[in-house]
Formats: sequence, structure tokens, C-alpha cells
Amino acid sequence: MWVFLLLFSCISFVGLVLVKAESWAWTALSLLGLLVLLGRRGQGLGVSKSLRAWAIICLLWCVAALNSWAANGFLVSQGRELDTPYLKFLLVPFIVFGLAPFWQSNAQRIANKLWLCYIVGAILCFATAYAQVHGWLDAWLVGEGIGRAGGAVNPIYFGNISLLLGLLGLLSGLKLARRHGALGWSLLGWFAMLCGLLASVLSMSRGGWVALPFLLLIVVASAWARRQKGRLIGIVGVFLAGILVAQTLMPGDVLRHRVGLAYTALLSFDPNASQDSVGYRLRMWKHALDVTVEHPLFGAGPGSYVFETEGGISPRFRHAHSDYFNAAANLGLLGLLALLFSYAYPAWRFFRLSRSVEPWRAEIALGGLLVVTGYAIFSLTDVMFYRSIGTVFYLGTVTLLLALAEPGQETTRTERIGP
Repeated sequence: MWVFLLLFSCISFVGLVLVKAESWAWTALSLLGLLVLLGRRGQGLGVSKSLRAWAIICLLWCVAALNSWAANGFLVSQGRELDTPYLKFLLVPFIVFGLAPFWQSNAQRIANKLWLCYIVGAILCFATAYAQVHGWLDAWLVGEGIGRAGGAVNPIYFGNISLLLGLLGLLSGLKLARRHGALGWSLLGWFAMLCGLLASVLSMSRGGWVALPFLLLIVVASAWARRQKGRLIGIVGVFLAGILVAQTLMPGDVLRHRVGLAYTALLSFDPNASQDSVGYRLRMWKHALDVTVEHPLFGAGPGSYVFETEGGISPRFRHAHSDYFNAAANLGLLGLLALLFSYAYPAWRFFRLSRSVEPWRAEIALGGLLVVTGYAIFSLTDVMFYRSIGTVFYLGTVTLLLALAEPGQETTRTERIGP
């Protein structure tokens, strides 16, 4: 149990501050799942239909990548790109069919310990972000952003995942407070949400800020449906406190300046010459559309997208800064469908499970719905499936939460630990 929680912690948040921790943990989980699966030969798969469907959707990514690679002549340069993120998706069935039966038979016991991981993760992200922005970690932890918190990864990945960890930490604290009847757990959950929000602010990743209102709306709607007035008041209070604290932590008027830059860039956009963050994104999306029109069915090949402006010193981009445009340009229609199904199917299942009469399952499903919604919005302005940390966080979190929220095939026995 504790070995599994350690591996899942690496997938969830340790990979943000320790390079490749999530990749090694994902490989270890996959091998463990394969060994368990081989040891259960002839005993049936033993997982719910929804998990089987999820495994098939993940394999669809691999099919799309291989078809695209074959259609474009098996280019060696594209073949090297098959490991990011496609091999990560290929490992999902081993985890689903090997480990999910164990997770589902011990769902409530695992969930009670899992919530602590999210609280710790959100707090760790804020501590790392604060120390990094103030230059305290320069000797051993250097991110990719200048003046931005990024942990050991890109600031965009760091900020987006930190935001999700904060919201999951909130659900964790409320769940533990209901279980133990202690106000301290509830306060710890609110603090975790505040930490996740502030870590996102310190990363200065604007994509997460776009998603935040929609994520808060989901939490508010859930609280409203369950008539949880205290949660509604707490959400508003923590959000306002986060804004005030963020203004204190950030030097000068950085937040308003970042938002103002995006607005100005939109107004002054030139499809041939814009060289700011927003302008480059719009130009890259247009280029991705052009590539998709030329290769509509199979795309131009895995990892083939390149955007390069005129001139010798112009930047060169290896992805379209949007998962939707990137999948369409590289893998064609099949790749885009794989991406859409990767969001639509788990969102649908989590939404249905969030209305469960069992509160602990509903909380887990709500957490899964937040992760899927957040990623679907993050993918509008960046590629969350381009690097290992973004891919593994999504696959690991969705797979585990879906396994815990979804009742197993067999009617479960009465569990010893109450909700």
C-alpha cells in the first residue's frame, strides 16, 4: 500500500520538483501491473467496463501515432518522437488490467490515504514556488522560466498542475474533516487550495488563470447541489484571500502587467510579424491548420510540427502550443479524435459518478472531473501532452480516480473503514 502511494506521489507532485521522478514511477507501476497480470492468467480481467473503455481510448493514441508514422514513410526523426507521449499511453492497459482490480477492491481504504497526498503536494508546490522566486533554490533547482516559479519543469506545467493539486487538496481536507469530525482537516484543505492557487500565480502561467473560473464553478455547483453553504462561503473567502496574498507576494504590478500584455497583444496581432507570446501562439495555430489541411487523415507525422519564422535569429517551435492543433497537425483526424475522447469519456463518467449516493465516491469523481476539465482548458493554449510530467500526471490521476470512483464488477463487501 505505502509503496503504491509513494509511486503515485511521484506521479502527482514529486515529478514537479525532482526531474524524471514521474517517468520512473510510471514505468515501475506499469511493470508491477504487467507482473500482476501475468500472475493472474486465466482468471479474467476483473475490471469495470468503463476502465476497459478508458484503456482502449489510450491505445487509440498509439494507433493514431503508428498510422501517422507509417503513412509518412517511417521517418527515423519521427520514430524518435513516439516515446512522448505515445508510449506513456501504451502502458495504461497494463496498469488498468493489472492494478485496477486491487484498487477497486480496496477503494475506500486507498482513498482515505490518497487525500493526504494531494494536500502535501499543494503545500510543497507553493513552498517550492516561493523559494524559487526568491532565489533560495538556485543552487539545486533551476526551472525554465526567468523570474517565474517552475520547479524542475516548465512554469506552465508547474503552474497548471499546482492549481489542480490545490483544488484536489481542498476536496481532501473536506473529506477528511467529514470522516474524522475535526475542523483542522477542513482548514488544512482550504490552506492547500490557497497554496495551489498561489503556486499557479507565482508561475505566471495565464492558461491556468483562464481555467480557474470554470474549475471554481464546478466546485460551487457541486456544493450548491448538496446544499453545503459552508463550502460556498469558504470558496469565496479563499479565492479573495488568494488574490490579496498574490498581490503581496508578487513584486510591483506583475499580475496586472501579465494580463495587460495579453490584451494588448490581441489588439495588435499581425499574422505575419507578431513576436509576443500571444502573437506567436496565434501564428502557430494558423500554421497547424495549414498542415492539417495538407494532411487531414493521418497528419504530417509524430513530432513533425515545426514553426519557424523568417530570419536567422528567429525562434523555432517544435509544437503548436495547443494540444488540439498539435494533435491535428501531427496525427490528423484520428489523433484529434483520440485527444477528444481522452477528455470527453472520463468527463462523462466522472460527472455521472459525482452524483453517487456514496459521498466518498462522489468526492473522488468530483476530483476527477476537475482534472479533466482543467486539462481540456489548459490544452487550448499549450501542449500538456508534450512532456512526460504533463502526460503522466493526467493518465495516472484519471486512471486511479476512475478506478476508485467506479464500483468494481463484483458487489463489494462491506468495508471496514466508514466514509
